[in-house]
Amino acid sequence: MLEKKEVSKECFIRQVYDFADRSEYDFGEVKLVIAGKTCKLNMAVMSSPAANFRWAYLYTSQNQDVFFDSQVRFFNMIGGMYREIVYDNMRNVVSKFIGRNEKELNPRLIEFANYYGFSINVTNCFSGNEKGHVEGSVRIIRKDAFAEKYELESFDKAEEYLNSKLMELNKDSKINEEKKHLLHLRPTYELSKVSLAKVDKYSLIQVDKNKYSLPDYMVGKTVLVRTYAREIKIYVNDKLLAVHKRKDGANEYSIDITH
Repeated sequence: MLEKKEVSKECFIRQVYDFADRSEYDFGEVKLVIAGKTCKLNMAVMSSPAANFRWAYLYTSQNQDVFFDSQVRFFNMIGGMYREIVYDNMRNVVSKFIGRNEKELNPRLIEFANYYGFSINVTNCFSGNEKGHVEGSVRIIRKDAFAEKYELESFDKAEEYLNSKLMELNKDSKINEEKKHLLHLRPTYELSKVSLAKVDKYSLIQVDKNKYSLPDYMVGKTVLVRTYAREIKIYVNDKLLAVHKRKDGANEYSIDITH
């Protein structure tokens, strides 16, 4: 006769954290209708379990530029730093797995954490409960912000709307009290990718697969380009010449009529 083996069940223990001890990070997806077109956007979500505070930013991707940009925006908004940030095993965090349990962290994330002075905590695989506050925050923000209103005029309007809903959502949080305990915030970490570009005969430069306008007197000259997650800054002789919103597609143009 076969004996039935007792299988032990996993036990979940609710954690309590002090102010400024811990922040959690995650991505979520939301489907919206922007200017009449259905699209899938990404929400970069950061939360504080101690203050019961949650915040999010909309992006068109989950790439590394977005990953770091969203965190810098959050740090600057709250004006301080947490001692620890918790991530899951996304590619922006873990470069590769070594065996069953060891992980090699993304070198750029290590540099980023060293600069801001926080510890990196990576959850076990398939263990969303280990960052349960932000997992719940993704669902809460998606439901409270976009369950009823999902049609917006533009991406900018979607960002404005999300921001207003987040202000309502966090009105009872303890973030103002937590801010008094946050660690000192260092100057903004430089996230740009630097390159040189030559201005073509149409007074355009190409960055990645898209083109951006410059004044016509720049034709034939070389400019320095700083590429960020959300914008392109163009310099000549160390002076800022133009700023464009970054295009995410291919063969798109950003034209400033004043050029």
